[in-house]
Amino acid sequence: MEDARPLTRIGCVDVPARVDRERYFRELTYCELSALFSGPQKPSTFAKWSEAAPPKTLGLVAPFPLTHRKAPTATKAWPHDATTGDFRDAPLARAALADLIAAVKQTQAACVVFRSADSFSASAANRDQLTKFFAEVAPEETIGCERVWVPGGLWDLRAAVKFATELGVTCAFDPLVRDPNDPPEIHYGLEAASLYLRIESARAGLIRNEKLEDLVALIEHYEELPVTVAFASPERWQDARNFKKLLTD
Repeated sequence: MEDARPLTRIGCVDVPARVDRERYFRELTYCELSALFSGPQKPSTFAKWSEAAPPKTLGLVAPFPLTHRKAPTATKAWPHDATTGDFRDAPLARAALADLIAAVKQTQAACVVFRSADSFSASAANRDQLTKFFAEVAPEETIGCERVWVPGGLWDLRAAVKFATELGVTCAFDPLVRDPNDPPEIHYGLEAASLYLRIESARAGLIRNEKLEDLVALIEHYEELPVTVAFASPERWQDARNFKKLLTD
């Protein structure tokens, strides 16, 4: 299907309930898939995804032993111990990384999303850890696609985007989260080679049209950059389609 803009992918964080994959990819061009975050998946799982999802339309969330010390609640979680998580190099983390790389190849994924834990602060030690991780454990040639980093904790947005760009990774952020006194233009002028906009809304119901229009204006401001927009809002299926229509119009 044709995208609303040549360099923009639009979709949701996971396929919403009661929406089949074929319909999903007829209407949207991206899906951030969290299946690998909690635990290993059967090879048949990604075989089915590769049948439904066109190449370069999936973003695979990295397994938690790479990024989180604390395991999520899961029936069958990844093997982990005191050495895993927080972007540290550890044998169990490397094992999970191998499965991730295999899934990237099988699905021809667009990117891998590395989510930081909320406790992963912007300390000098954590910056050094991220630098080493993306240079030695998960360089682009090893991962095989774009690497996206979702900061946790109290990272300053501009500093995080600049730091990510220096590392050769894309920094994810939510441009709709800002101080009420700040205009939408607060996110203009970021030093980035690409944008990953991860839209989360604490409000029930659809995202208001004026907010989506702010998002359209932001993307138009960065018209030369590749942009991925992933909705994680309560009504993400409708929000993503409403946004796509706005951007097209």
